Amino acid sequence: MGRILIFVTILFPTLSFAVELPKFTGVIAPAVLHEDLPYQQIETETQASLLILGRLGSVFIEGNRAGLPLKRFAWGSLSLMGQLRTHQYLDASETTLTDQDRKRAIELGPQASILLGSGYVAQVSLLQDVSQRHEAQELEVAVYKRFSVLGGLWVTTLAGQYQSQDLMQYYVGTEQYKPDAEWTYEAELLGRYDLNPNWKLIVVYRHYQHGSDFNNSPLTSGDTTKRFALGVGYQF
Repeated sequence: MGRILIFVTILFPTLSFAVELPKFTGVIAPAVLHEDLPYQQIETETQASLLILGRLGSVFIEGNRAGLPLKRFAWGSLSLMGQLRTHQYLDASETTLTDQDRKRAIELGPQASILLGSGYVAQVSLLQDVSQRHEAQELEVAVYKRFSVLGGLWVTTLAGQYQSQDLMQYYVGTEQYKPDAEWTYEAELLGRYDLNPNWKLIVVYRHYQHGSDFNNSPLTSGDTTKRFALGVGYQF
């Protein structure tokens, strides 16, 4: 894409300045997202989405997550990681069970990546809400591996996410129902196929297995969340 120049003109066309942004390298793909959220009275939904995979300068971007590497070690690396919690939210206008929105949260925290050998990488992340939504924490322990199959590049991830009591209360609690902290387990499959040197096919599937306190909430209809996205994007 080259470097992007943003020109801002103030009062007069000749009075302007340029801000140089870091170079983006990666894929930007308009996509179709199919989402199955386990909330009562909520239908499965198919909608337009946008998949971004790549780097903006030193910042790596993978869908709803972005990170800034801070330090590399012989055993791995330490990064500052942020994510948009896209798989947990509830619009109160779509249900009669609550009058409180359960909004998507922006979370930030440290992430340690540990090289395990044979292509496996472990990650430990501690995320804190910084958007004044649930104002709580989540600890994630994950293992991922990249591999090639049928001409495509795939990343498989298995993760356990320990959600604090306040986080659980925000997303599935009510005045009468007070869930405890518990683990959610995630399996993710992300694939990229080259259609030609410039255009890529992107496939993302995420499956979340929630715990019993999540499932027992009067707001929920089950204990699984499923998200599938398919997009075609340009390689910058």
